[in-house]
Amino acid sequence: MAEPRILIIDDDPNLRKTLSDILRLKGYETLTAENGEKGLAVLRESRVKLVLIDLGLPDIPGLEVLARIKADFPGAEAIVLTGQATIDSAVEATNRGAFSYLVKPYEIDQLINHIRRAHEKQQAEEEIAEHHIELERMNAELKTLHEISEAISQTLDMDELVKDVLQVMLRTRIFPFEVCGGIFLVDDDRLRLASFVSLPETALKPCQEIRREQCLCGRAMATGKVVMSRDARQSEAHVLCYPETEKYERIIVPLKAIGKVVGLISLYTEPGTEVSEGLVSLLSSMGNQIGIAVNNARLYEEIKSASLHDPLTGLANRRFLDIQLEKIFELARRYGQNQSVIMLDIDHFKRYNDTYGHQGGDQLLIKLAEILTAEMRKSDYVFRYGGEEFLALLPDTELPMALDAAERLRAAVEREAGVTISLGVAVYHDGMPDKETLVKEADAALYRAKEGGRNRVETAEGQGT
Repeated sequence: MAEPRILIIDDDPNLRKTLSDILRLKGYETLTAENGEKGLAVLRESRVKLVLIDLGLPDIPGLEVLARIKADFPGAEAIVLTGQATIDSAVEATNRGAFSYLVKPYEIDQLINHIRRAHEKQQAEEEIAEHHIELERMNAELKTLHEISEAISQTLDMDELVKDVLQVMLRTRIFPFEVCGGIFLVDDDRLRLASFVSLPETALKPCQEIRREQCLCGRAMATGKVVMSRDARQSEAHVLCYPETEKYERIIVPLKAIGKVVGLISLYTEPGTEVSEGLVSLLSSMGNQIGIAVNNARLYEEIKSASLHDPLTGLANRRFLDIQLEKIFELARRYGQNQSVIMLDIDHFKRYNDTYGHQGGDQLLIKLAEILTAEMRKSDYVFRYGGEEFLALLPDTELPMALDAAERLRAAVEREAGVTISLGVAVYHDGMPDKETLVKEADAALYRAKEGGRNRVETAEGQGT
């Protein structure tokens, strides 16, 4: 560290010059002032770390100058030099923050020793302050990592996860992010916008899907490295997305798991923000941590989807049926909504299997699932109930509409699959004790359709049109 700049405040011009010359020979840079006001003015204009003050100044008492220096420039040290020493003045100078107190005439080596010790004290205090700043930075980083860990441990739901993670990253204390940004997930070698905060529509529309190497986000996906953009509006590589009305800078952090990029976080920063190598490394670590959570959530969704869907047809299975049936039954019971069920199966399916084999039977079930899915509304649910039986839930649907849907299904299957189906329709009614009863009534109606000759639609008893 360089020797400190020293200000000499003394009304004796000869002493000022002599002391200044000696200190310069010792390697110190010096400034001088002949009274208190000029000395304070020098302090305001120049960076001074040490002041030598004579107590007997012509305009302001030296002790008052000392007090103002310590109040306005707390980092500066002061050594009092006086030819009119008293115990009271020494005590008062110490109380007002003087580093030391020397009586004129003094040995120059004695003064140099005091200056050196004052400098050492300042160095120690600066090191402590730097250490404190470093500790605060480390604490902020640890706090952010803890918040991210907490956010990603709260849920395996992908939508909740990406929203929570984005909020944590935007409010982090380790970096001055703007309160806007987005998370992208890798989907079939493309980036899909999964969640965003405070982004304008002009920025979002082109970002719904980004290819590898396209835009800076695509570059980050391809390289797996943090990408920074100083002014995206001037960057040919980032022409897809930016707020049109303002400049900004961006940091794009890859989310990695098992060596692969599974997503990105795109964050906005204030112009001119400096990004250290340490911070880039920290953001990369966060990206890895979040990437593992994203990958786990995706695996969970795949496992959950597999457990709730029939592996042959891809339709939801009876386990998922129980979940959805509970929901619509509760809506019907609590709010009186019309909820309908269609139960159906393939006529003479055993005969079909015997003729075309089990592989042919499987292909028919797959074809039937495709027809049912295409014919039903987006708000409806279609399930493989078991074997050749299928069930459809029609939320907020009255019996006439459900019958029309069932007849449409019957005709479509006969036309497109070359086989016939029988269908039973039931609708929720007051007094129905549980959701199982709704299914049982639809199943009983299906049995009646079979008994009535097949390839027909029947309603539950007491629910005829």
